[in-house]
Amino acid sequence: MHGRVKVRTTEEEKARKEKERQEKLKLFKHAMHKIQIKRKSGELDKELLEITGKVLTSNPDIYTLWNIRREILIGFSKTVEPEEDMSKLYDDELYLTEHCLKINPKSYCAWHQREWVLLTRPDPDWKKELALCNTYLKLDERNFHTWDYRRFVVGQCKPPLNEEFDFTTEKLFDNFSNYSAWHYRSKMLVALYPDLEGGRPIEDEHHKHELKMVESAAFTDPDDTSAWFYQRWLLGAVKTIVAPVVCVISPTKTTVAFNKHVSVEFVDQKTFIIINNLPALGKWISCSGKKYDLLWMYKHDVVVADNLEVKVEFIKDNDEKLIVHCHKHKNSYIGKNEIDFQLKYSKPVIEELQKQLDSCRQLLELEPDSKWTMLTTTFLLHCLDAKRHHKEVIEKLQALKTIDSMRAGYYSDLITKWSIEEQLADDYQNEKDSLVIRFNEKIAYLPHLQYYSFCEKVDLSNQSLTSNKMQSLIMLQHCKKLNLENNQLTTLKDFPKLDLVELNLRGNNLLDEEEVKKFMDMHNYTILY
Repeated sequence: MHGRVKVRTTEEEKARKEKERQEKLKLFKHAMHKIQIKRKSGELDKELLEITGKVLTSNPDIYTLWNIRREILIGFSKTVEPEEDMSKLYDDELYLTEHCLKINPKSYCAWHQREWVLLTRPDPDWKKELALCNTYLKLDERNFHTWDYRRFVVGQCKPPLNEEFDFTTEKLFDNFSNYSAWHYRSKMLVALYPDLEGGRPIEDEHHKHELKMVESAAFTDPDDTSAWFYQRWLLGAVKTIVAPVVCVISPTKTTVAFNKHVSVEFVDQKTFIIINNLPALGKWISCSGKKYDLLWMYKHDVVVADNLEVKVEFIKDNDEKLIVHCHKHKNSYIGKNEIDFQLKYSKPVIEELQKQLDSCRQLLELEPDSKWTMLTTTFLLHCLDAKRHHKEVIEKLQALKTIDSMRAGYYSDLITKWSIEEQLADDYQNEKDSLVIRFNEKIAYLPHLQYYSFCEKVDLSNQSLTSNKMQSLIMLQHCKKLNLENNQLTTLKDFPKLDLVELNLRGNNLLDEEEVKKFMDMHNYTILY
């Protein structure tokens, strides 16, 4: 019929598309072949720039072609005169990256090429680049490539931080569901509003203000994760103090455990073993062999005997001395610092957290299965008073394992971590000299194990420990009897070197008998299997 567009049949359409694909593939292969020949022959000229440019406009993610273009431009920069001609080449390259980013705004290669050009040319226009970021973020405010590039540009032209901070506010009010904006905001928040008096990461009033803002975002859409994650970061943005937690000076081994990972330089400058009022000279060695460690061994030549006065001096950030006195226990001297896992907030922040807890409880009454609301409630309870709310916190985490079963392992790990913290306070207060798990949840990993580095007896039986957690046992440098009965071990290849007297491996039925026999032959302590 005249005047009507003919509608192709499915087979005709498939055939047409296949023909187009074959033609494009033929052109692509021809272009790539010519590019390879010219590069091998050293013909790094404008023709090669033109060919690679045509290919990249169809597929911006062939990083080899961008490498070739950089080779060409570097060569031109040494020969091209005058400077205006080279500037034109750089401008053309920027235009090409813009064109490629319109095709694929998330092309790592195109973004990298743009950065290279601007760092290479002598006359970059950083204000123009910042304006370009604004344009791209209007098109897609969540493109993390653009946000990364913006941070790069800001690092070069250094606009006022408060302007960038206001920019994130604007973007977040456009769309709260913007991980990149929240992340960028967190970096500037610490830089703009540090707590100069209290030493906290964020000044109290701004900390409180951010909590209010993120609450609005989270309650606008309780199922969106970005605001909840930012709130989690805000809850952790408190002052943390690095300190030794337990020290053991024995005739065979001296160790000091810390609450945070520290470097050998840190330990060497701040930690001193004092025996009979004289510093013991020696060398610090990482327990796990890493640059940063939780447990450090001190190699010294002082003979550890009876009737010694032993202490550890630690220089705090304010240059005050923290003294940990060590008391005789069997053949060793053991000193324990006071431990406190409770996060410390200012009064205004605590008041705001309490308000948000009340709001979360109200929302849970309306939506009892809202996992993000329940998880946030759990964190707020823990942050406000972990000891007082411990039972409720564990109950909510158990409920979350049912509501959000895909992340049951994460919730189990939180139960383990917070239950260990609860038990640690009791163990230290009551002078327990061994480790026995005393809560119902079976543990699958070993947090805070350095706190128990002084124990000679460690009972981890009837848990859910697997072989990939065995390296953590390196913290038990003074352990003599280790019970791993009835766990889920499958191999002993990562079992650390410990000065044990007895190791119980009974009930680990997935272990290979031949491997266990070889393990027994290699070690001179009793192994029960």
